[in-house]
Amino acid sequence: MPEKRSNGEGEGEELELALNPARSYPRKRVAVACEVCRLRKTRCDAKRPCGFCTEAGIECVYRQQNPTERQSAATDILTRIEERLARLEDSLHVARSESANTPGSHKAASNDVSVPYAARSRSYSAWRNYYQQVVAVPSHEFSFRQTAGEAVTARPSIISFHSPYYISYESWDDTSWFYNEELTAEEHLNDVMESYMSQPVHPSARTAWHLQQAFVLNFLHWHPVLDVDVFVEHCKAAQASDYNNDDASTCLTMLAFAIAEMSDAQNSSPPLDPSIDQYLGLHYFRRGCQILEQIKPKTRRSIIVMQCRFLRACYFLLCPRPVLAFDAVSELARDLMHLLSSGWLDHMPTKQKEGFHRVFWTCSVLLHELEAVLKTHPIGLRQFHEVVPLPFTDVEEEDGFFYFFAQASLRKLLADVLDVVGYRVGQVIYAPVVAAELKKQALEWYEHLPVPVRFPVNASPLFDLRKSFLRFQYLAMHTVIYWPSVLQFLETKATRAHEHLQVGEHLRSVQQEAQDCIDNCVLCCEAVEELLMQRHLGFNFAIWASYATMCMLLITYRAPGLGFIPATRNETHIRKAFNSLRPWSHLSVVGRGLERVAAQMQKAHIDVDNASPVKDLPILPT
Repeated sequence: MPEKRSNGEGEGEELELALNPARSYPRKRVAVACEVCRLRKTRCDAKRPCGFCTEAGIECVYRQQNPTERQSAATDILTRIEERLARLEDSLHVARSESANTPGSHKAASNDVSVPYAARSRSYSAWRNYYQQVVAVPSHEFSFRQTAGEAVTARPSIISFHSPYYISYESWDDTSWFYNEELTAEEHLNDVMESYMSQPVHPSARTAWHLQQAFVLNFLHWHPVLDVDVFVEHCKAAQASDYNNDDASTCLTMLAFAIAEMSDAQNSSPPLDPSIDQYLGLHYFRRGCQILEQIKPKTRRSIIVMQCRFLRACYFLLCPRPVLAFDAVSELARDLMHLLSSGWLDHMPTKQKEGFHRVFWTCSVLLHELEAVLKTHPIGLRQFHEVVPLPFTDVEEEDGFFYFFAQASLRKLLADVLDVVGYRVGQVIYAPVVAAELKKQALEWYEHLPVPVRFPVNASPLFDLRKSFLRFQYLAMHTVIYWPSVLQFLETKATRAHEHLQVGEHLRSVQQEAQDCIDNCVLCCEAVEELLMQRHLGFNFAIWASYATMCMLLITYRAPGLGFIPATRNETHIRKAFNSLRPWSHLSVVGRGLERVAAQMQKAHIDVDNASPVKDLPILPT
């Protein structure tokens, strides 16, 4: 009889089996079997791909291993994760050692807006120093995303989802269709802009004042790419020439007016006529782009021209045309990296250098968003975070900078999460210790939020789009962190349906993380309603992320084994997210995505009010 193991040894054995389930596969077939067959303990014909993987329609992966090294692929990846965690711990240790200069030292999380006196009494410079440390943490490990991409993680997006065999849900891949739509829209935009060539642009003094006010409130408080006083001076210079000069000041003013008209709440609330209202402010935008093309060849790396290029990218984002926005901002990012590599910054006057810092960080925040949404590979701008300080302002109570610091650091953390967390059949690149560390970093970010941008972690209306957007990203990040636990639990149930599952510490941990994921999905679907009332600089991300969390809830709706999570038996939150997205269904990518969800909801017997989001688009075949 086998020797009885101690509880500690048993739990350790169970954890090892969970992280490396192929260890118990019959050794005689290990040398020739693929990873999937080793996991399922089925006979493998050793073809590439093997017969089982071909029939199942899944990726067939063979283990690469030399005779002297028997370490599994999962163990190799966990080793790299542990090395990365060690680097993060060293960085956190340095940050904690300088806690006297960092705002907020309390460790208790709170879901309300009550703030300790110590946090309220911190100065602007202390907040800035803290966020400088957060964004400057080195991050050089991009191997998962660069080699395998986000395809290794069965996480749905509005344009693609590759459903693993253990999930009863349809797959889709609209990537080609989406990019064709974006390219066609670019041609249409150019045609429409040509129709404005003969139209003069001379806004009245009252209109100009209203547009300046809208730009400051709806843009500069989100992305402080330049000072308000500097912006006003450019507007005065453009107005003095009746907007006839082809100079940088007029260019910046025209692009700012285009963004102001697009983001004005009175003009940007759905429902909209897509043939008319999709390109609000286009006459200003056309004039600004016309000037930009004239002055760009000689001065494209000057501060004001780079500011104009950033405004151009943001207008595309508001349309929303994410591919056009990515093209524009990535071109700007490459120029910023070239300037930093050249040493040109060392000879720049202090005032211009501060303007460069603003352009760099606003560009970085926008680039992080588009990389996450479009699933593109990082272009390298993050590698310069350590050498470029955060922007500075002379106004101590500038709420826009408090928001921007929080946004920049949160985007950095979200990018790190997307680089690390993942899960695929037969190979785990995720472990509870990683999720715990990432959650710890997110909690520290939340605890250090300054009073002007602090938010409660719930779905109550905030009536402040910037706070609401920070909260939504914070919740969405937790769904990304914990979604692999849902996948791991579903796969375990599917592959061990006829076996007795021992209830151990690891299983309880996976169950808790799966529940945390679903709970955060619910909060995302509830909280996004406020963000989808009008256009703003965060609404494109809100559309894509809310669609993903809605699909997560639909995938897990009444899924076997998830009955311990009440939200998986409640369709209310799915319908709420669906109805929040429906007013934007005139956007082709949203309309197509909602048609797909409507079909899945009907299959799941969830009421969609017998209404199709876009009547011109048929229900996609399943």
